[in-house]
Amino acid sequence: MPDDIAVPDDLVDLQLAARAAQRAAAEFSAAIAAQARERFPDPEQWLERLCWPADPPAGGLQDGPATSLWPQELVEQLTRLREEAVAALRLAGAHPAFDEARTAGNFPKFLTALHKRITEAEAA
Repeated sequence: MPDDIAVPDDLVDLQLAARAAQRAAAEFSAAIAAQARERFPDPEQWLERLCWPADPPAGGLQDGPATSLWPQELVEQLTRLREEAVAALRLAGAHPAFDEARTAGNFPKFLTALHKRITEAEAA
């Protein structure tokens, strides 16, 4: 990779923020799922795991709400985390350095340099 490929520091910061936002949403969802697996470990308890922390609908899934089985406050929190991740990704993706690299004809090398900078920053 040539050293003449410049990756702006602010783009690296935006990419790191986007990755952090994605991780926050994924970790929140995974934490709820892990709690459900811990509370309902038996294979037959799949419905309880699916619905937890709410109670399963009395008549089965057919009687459940159409949108989510989670309590509203958890749905809102996960939705907010996912929206923050999408907004951060859009902001990072709109950085002018991407268009500049395309125009200069070195977009693949730019992406490689960007990935290297992100990897180094996350390792630090």
